[in-house]
Amino acid sequence: MNAMTLFTMPRMGLEHSIRTIEKDNRSRVPMVFHQLTRSSIRYRGFTLIELLVTLAIVAVIAAPSLQNFVLNNRIRSQTAALTSSLAFARTEAITRSTRVVTCPGTASGCSGAQWEDGWLVFVDTNNDAVLDVEEIQLEVHVALDGNNTLRRPTEILDTTSPHDYVSFDYDGRAHQTGTFVLCDQRGWGSDARAIEVLPTGRSRNLIATDSSVSSCKPAS
Repeated sequence: MNAMTLFTMPRMGLEHSIRTIEKDNRSRVPMVFHQLTRSSIRYRGFTLIELLVTLAIVAVIAAPSLQNFVLNNRIRSQTAALTSSLAFARTEAITRSTRVVTCPGTASGCSGAQWEDGWLVFVDTNNDAVLDVEEIQLEVHVALDGNNTLRRPTEILDTTSPHDYVSFDYDGRAHQTGTFVLCDQRGWGSDARAIEVLPTGRSRNLIATDSSVSSCKPAS
């Protein structure tokens, strides 16, 4: 037996032992994993009925908050629309150095309708608060949605005209002052909005519960 034979024999025995251990380990791992999978791991989840019941409860709880969110956004948007129209009319009066009128009505002219039915902004060159054929329409706003009401107080009404209006002079001053009140289906209170027209022609929003603000009644 030469030196090479003596050197390789222990090595072969060692490799055989390693392969035997690896084989034993591989044969045991699946068994252990199989036992854990079947006996130790449990899967839990919602059944279809549980999921439907949960969704129904969430919907009932969230519905009032969602409704108030929609109503608040709507009334804020409508308040901003009127404020924007009044500011636009004032700016045009200054820019054109002439009288500009905002009144409830349609593209055909001012009417005796309420402000929630829509309003019109036009250049009133002859100062009669009536849209004539030769006068320029600047803006027409459609009726408010949501069955909301936008009412004008008596102090803003010009008794010499058959309809309500707010006019701005060349210097931006308002000839008619007072407070508009905007209400939705929730009625009068903290949910209502008010827009005051000042003698300077500028507008400002008021707290709806202010004693100086007239109440409004939601449309039926």
